[in-house]
Amino acid sequence: MELRLTMDAQGTPGITVGSEAGAFYALGYLHGRYRPLQSLLLGNAGTGRLAERLLPLPPLLHLDRTAHLLDLPTVGRREAGRLPPLTLERVQLYLAGLTRGVAAAPSSLLGGLHRLLPVPDPPALLSGFGLSAYLGLAESQGRMERALCELVQAGADPSQLEHLFRPLLHGWSPAELKVLPPLRDLAPADPGAFGTGGSNAFAVSPARSQSGRALFAADPHLVIDQLPSLFFEARIQAGPQYWLGATIPGLPAIAIGRNRDVAWSGTFAVADNVDHFCEHIDANTPLTRRLAVLGRRGLPAQQLLIAESPRGRLLWPGAQGPNLAVAWSGLEGLAETITAYLQLWTANSAAAAQAALSGSSTLSLHFILADRGGDVRYVQVGRIPERLGGWSGLPPAPKDGAFGWRGRYTGLHLPHGPAEDGIAASANEGRLGPGGAVLSTFAQPNYRLHRIRQVLSATPQVNLQTLASLQLDLHSLQADRLLPVVLANLPDGPVRRLLLAWDRRVEPHSVGAHAFQLVYRAALHGLAPVLGGRRFHQLLESTELSVWWCAALDRALADPGTWSGPAGASLASALAGVADAHPGPYGEAQTFQLRHLLAGGLPAAFGLDRGPFPLPGNISTVRQGNLVPAGSKKVAIGPAYRFVTDLGEDLAYATLPGGVDGDPWSKSYAAWLDEYREGRLHPLRPPEKDDALPLRV
Repeated sequence: MELRLTMDAQGTPGITVGSEAGAFYALGYLHGRYRPLQSLLLGNAGTGRLAERLLPLPPLLHLDRTAHLLDLPTVGRREAGRLPPLTLERVQLYLAGLTRGVAAAPSSLLGGLHRLLPVPDPPALLSGFGLSAYLGLAESQGRMERALCELVQAGADPSQLEHLFRPLLHGWSPAELKVLPPLRDLAPADPGAFGTGGSNAFAVSPARSQSGRALFAADPHLVIDQLPSLFFEARIQAGPQYWLGATIPGLPAIAIGRNRDVAWSGTFAVADNVDHFCEHIDANTPLTRRLAVLGRRGLPAQQLLIAESPRGRLLWPGAQGPNLAVAWSGLEGLAETITAYLQLWTANSAAAAQAALSGSSTLSLHFILADRGGDVRYVQVGRIPERLGGWSGLPPAPKDGAFGWRGRYTGLHLPHGPAEDGIAASANEGRLGPGGAVLSTFAQPNYRLHRIRQVLSATPQVNLQTLASLQLDLHSLQADRLLPVVLANLPDGPVRRLLLAWDRRVEPHSVGAHAFQLVYRAALHGLAPVLGGRRFHQLLESTELSVWWCAALDRALADPGTWSGPAGASLASALAGVADAHPGPYGEAQTFQLRHLLAGGLPAAFGLDRGPFPLPGNISTVRQGNLVPAGSKKVAIGPAYRFVTDLGEDLAYATLPGGVDGDPWSKSYAAWLDEYREGRLHPLRPPEKDDALPLRV
């Protein structure tokens, strides 16, 4: 197959091929040539053999253990056998291109470490795809549901939890949770490969656009403190069709971007597709058991016992008595999901894109779609349990109750619709299903979504600069909401005076933003006496709880009754403890460093890492900036890619926190980091007019 390989002035590779099928080969080649280690890590992650093939590092062992707990090697083989012929052909073309690209990658890449991993076959690719869908998204949903159980065991007041999450704890059984084995440290405190964050996607219809055409913007908020960056930017052309945007090395899809006619991006729907069930295990309980082997390079292998009841996988597989079973509905339908994303490549309208995405069931996402004809719309995808008995899915279902799964919400049973007032937007909000069904129990507060709509609604003629500037917006609606009640309870002192003068923008130079961070964190800790005491303090500082529980916690802090209730004295003491602080600029308190994916932390002379840098924003700003606790470390969450486009032009603008090449000694390893930090974007055009020499592969 002949490929015409190009490089534009900004350093983004482009490939021109003779056929649509060749585009999948081309993407595989680009991934293998420029990101071999990253591509092979993802492609092999679902096999459960990374620690065996590379090194027995804790992150790799966690990936292997998770792959076996979900039985992804078996699932991958099953789902590969269900791929439609056209999908299988495209996957095989991608893998053939990946093979050729890996062979062309420089052998100097960390001593050829990627050579230790084989190019995946279709079953391994599907297993890796399933693992990527689970980590940091469904995994964190399950962990944060178990945090509820932990805090009950630690002495949290059930009535306070019921008030905090009202009305989602209907029918729960705190007494059953108290007799479970201790849940502390049950799961690693790690947000996973894709991180715990949020995303923005928004579009405006031609009536609101200065150009008279649909405009589209996307900025997924994921891990930004790794090099090479999570996303790989690509430009591919096949005849009149082209693809521009962000891809994930190891997967044959355009995650965020556009073709000639349609632009698309998803935001995490925070859908509750992980549920727990109280069980009592005895000799008569029907169980399915299997034994997995965790290989460890240079060390003896470990055995992992896995047991499943009819309702899910047991958390304590060898124990008798009280237990919890856990089930993830997204594990079904990997073949249909990857087929949907490969069909998305060739959609010629927003309606066609929605039809393609209706088959997606593994990833739970809100999608914003816009097309050249001016159609702008929203659609939710995924597979979410339809639950019985008014059960929300947040607490474990009691063992003796009417709660359970009746079916699944998918496709057109999930929320969807046209733009409202010429605006379609999503930012990890919770939307209701048929009949008001609960689809999300940990949805983010609507701060970012409301701010996006607020700015766009107030702009008479929106242009691309409007969208690009909005992606950098640092005004905090969280501060607008919480400051009145905080100031009413904060003693006079330096912090109070800073907050009174603060413009509520979370800028790196802002001392007021740092003051708000101090009082907000203090207030969260002030809730501890009624929410589990010392264990609540620990979860705030070592897990992603403050992100996933943010909506409930902020609702409690915004309620004056909370400050006069059982936690009132603790809240007052917590604020008094920071009232006389003398904070410095926010950018000195919140910083991040970009570390190499596997070899980060080596001395600066190796040239693998970058930073530290200030991290603007907080959990509530459109430009989100958040340091999420992960055990003894923190993971930086922010815009992992920024993309804007006018659907009437064959052009987009984008940037990401890094560069093209995964080789740390390449000039393009971190080529866009400065423009990313400064808020600039580079143009992204189809490669057909680039100057290049033909490359035959």
